[in-house]
Amino acid sequence: MKVDNMILSQRFCGPPKTGNGGFTAGILVEAVGTNAAEIRLLSPTPVETSIILESKKGQQGAIYDDSKKILATLKSISVEDFPDYKLPTVPDLEDAKKISAFYPGFTTHPFPTCFVCGPKREVNDGMRIFVGPAPKQIGFENLMVGHWLPDETVESENGIVRDAVIWGALDCPGGFSAVLGEPQLIVLSKICGKIIERPKTGENYIVMSWRLQKMSRAFKVMTAIFKSDSKSLMAIAEALWLAPRNWDSTNQEW
Repeated sequence: MKVDNMILSQRFCGPPKTGNGGFTAGILVEAVGTNAAEIRLLSPTPVETSIILESKKGQQGAIYDDSKKILATLKSISVEDFPDYKLPTVPDLEDAKKISAFYPGFTTHPFPTCFVCGPKREVNDGMRIFVGPAPKQIGFENLMVGHWLPDETVESENGIVRDAVIWGALDCPGGFSAVLGEPQLIVLSKICGKIIERPKTGENYIVMSWRLQKMSRAFKVMTAIFKSDSKSLMAIAEALWLAPRNWDSTNQEW
């Protein structure tokens, strides 16, 4: 088992004091080195504070704080074992850009400085994935569509987007599908996904999300990333979001 110490930069926050859930999951994915995984987020991972990454190549991993409290766990799965899901019809890029202009987060957003979806983050700082309500498609509840143009600040090497960023893109859009029409503060609890092909910086992608199930305090959603030209699937994830029982309101202050 490999053990590493690291500090998660505030650049990669969701709520201001803690890491974006998808990006945090992606850090574990990078450490383990897997294309498909299930990650459970047990407690918020603090930014600008030392954390411990424990990983077993291709198999499992965990994040701990400096008191050895477990913050997140990962188990690798095979790409073949990830379920097949019915996918929505992907719109053209120009239509996706127009839909992005109706992003609900422009009006109400619990974490407007979120690395992935925060409207207060500038170009070349945040990912700026803004999903808006898409035209209805049968079998897809609360369908959302957005445009994503990854820049060179999120590449791993040779123009390929790093895995943690891809998992970030598979996170936030689903949260807006979860509570579309009834906004409330929710956080990512579990995400299970796979990367089929890694996006490249400087190329356009379409991100889509939809809700699978609504429970009392929980919401099950899907998010998928598609090429804008061929509309082929790049990555996909099923996620569980929860309305937290106890929330520290100071974790909404940048």
